[in-house]
Parts: sequence; structure tokens; C-alpha cells
Amino acid sequence: MADVDAKVVKGKDDKKTEAKKTADKNAKKPAPKATGFTKSVVNELKKVHWPDKEKVVKYTGVVFSVVIVLGAVIWLLDAGFSAAVSLIVG
Repeated sequence: MADVDAKVVKGKDDKKTEAKKTADKNAKKPAPKATGFTKSVVNELKKVHWPDKEKVVKYTGVVFSVVIVLGAVIWLLDAGFSAAVSLIVG
């Protein structure tokens, strides 16, 4: 029975030792360099399909139009709800 207990304790110690070695190995790794990150970003941006000027102007106009229309709808709903609440509360 003593042999079994010794093996269990030895197994736990081995796991702790290996975990410590792994932690030490990971702690000694140098941090990635910022230049490598920057190069990766530049390479990825080269792969992007950029729209031409005409499409950018067209899409910008669509966005502005939608913002104006939705702003007007929200303003009308707000004015309507405010009028309804003021009639109820009176």
C-alpha cells in the first residue's frame, strides 16, 4: 500500500514540475515585435478590394439620405408621442 501512495505523490510532483517548466519556458519567450505586426497589417490592406471614387460618392449619398429620412421619422414619432402624452396627462 505504501508503494501505491508513493506513486501517487510522485505523479503529482511530476505534474507540478512539468507545469513549472512549461510556465518558465513561456515566460522566457520574447514579445512579438511591433514591426512584424505592422508588416502584417500592410500586407492584409494590400489584399483589400478598395472601391473607386464613384462608388464611394454614391454610397456616401445613400448613407446621408437614409440618415436624414430616419431622423425625420424618429422626429415625427417623438412629436406624435409627446402630443399624445400631453393630451393624456393634460
